[in-house]
Amino acid sequence: MKKERRKEKNLKKILTSLGVIFFLIILNIWQSGSFYQLNQIIKNPKIQVFTIILLAILIEGFPFILIGSLISGSIEVLISEEKFKKIFPQGKLSSAITGSFLGFLFPVCSCGEIPVSRRLIKKGISTSGGISYLLATAIINPITLFSTYLAFSSLKMVLGRFFVAFICSVFVGILIAPKDKNEILKEYEEEHQHYENLSKIDKILLHSESDFLIMGKYLIIGATFASLFSTFTPREVFLTISNNKILSILLMEILSIILSLCSYADAFVANTFTYLPDMSKIIFMIAGPMMSISLIFVYFSAFKGKFVKKLLISVFLTLFIVGIIGSFIMR
Repeated sequence: MKKERRKEKNLKKILTSLGVIFFLIILNIWQSGSFYQLNQIIKNPKIQVFTIILLAILIEGFPFILIGSLISGSIEVLISEEKFKKIFPQGKLSSAITGSFLGFLFPVCSCGEIPVSRRLIKKGISTSGGISYLLATAIINPITLFSTYLAFSSLKMVLGRFFVAFICSVFVGILIAPKDKNEILKEYEEEHQHYENLSKIDKILLHSESDFLIMGKYLIIGATFASLFSTFTPREVFLTISNNKILSILLMEILSIILSLCSYADAFVANTFTYLPDMSKIIFMIAGPMMSISLIFVYFSAFKGKFVKKLLISVFLTLFIVGIIGSFIMR
C-alpha cells in the first residue's frame, strides 16, 4: 500500500516537473521573439497527425471511463457483497464463462470496463469471472457485435470475433486467476473513507469521481504514448509481409495495440485492410480492446503490477496462438 502511494506521488512529481519545463520553454521562446518558429513546428504534418490521434483517443475514452465509473459506483453502493456471491457462480470455469457474457448487462467500451471489473472483483465475484469480464466485455456486447456486422456485412466475421474473444477471455481468466482478490487489486486511499451521513446518490457520485479521476490521468498518459507510436511507426513494415499468415497475425496484433482504437469503431478500420486474411483482421479487432497502449496504463492504475504483466503476456500469446490455429480453419 505504501509502495503504491509512493509511486502515485512520484508520478505526480514527474508530471508537475514536465509541466514546469514546458512552461519555461514557451516563456523562453516568447522572450526570444521566436514564436514564428513555434508556428512552423505546429504546422508540421506529423505534429498535426499526433494531435488528431491524441484528441480522438481522449474524446473516445473519457465518456466511457465516466460511464464505467458511474456503473462502478452504483455497484459499490447498491449491491452487497453477499448478494453478488449468491447470484454469481464461484467455480473458476463457470465464473469465467459467465463473466465473458456480462457485457450484455454492462455494455461498456474498453476504457469503461476497468473500473467496473475492479468493482465486481471487490464485491466478491470470482477473480476468473472478473478477469474474463475485463477482457471480453468491450467485444462481446451488442453494440460492438452490431458495428462489426455493419463494417463487414458478414456473419462469419462477427462470429469469428465473438468466438476468438470468448476463448481468449475464458482461457486467460482461468489461467491467471488467483484465489485471493488482494493479489489483483490495488487499494486506493479514497476507498477507506466513510460516507455514513450521505445519501445513496451522493455515495455513488463520490465513488464514481474517485474512479474517474484515477483512471482518467492514466488514460491521458497512455493516449499520448499511443499517439506517438501511431504517428511515427512506418506502415511499410506491415505491408511488406502481409502475405505471410503468421507474420500478418503478429503484426496486426501489434498494430492494434499501438493504434488504441475504440472497440465500437475498430471494425471499420479493420475492413480497410483488404489485402490481409480474415483471421488477421479478427485479431486486430480483439487485441486493441484487450491490451492497447492506452489501456495498459489504465490497467496499472487499477491493478497490481505483477498481475498486469501476467495478464498482458497471457493475452498476447493466447491471441497469437489462437490466431494461427484459426487462420488454418478459417478460409
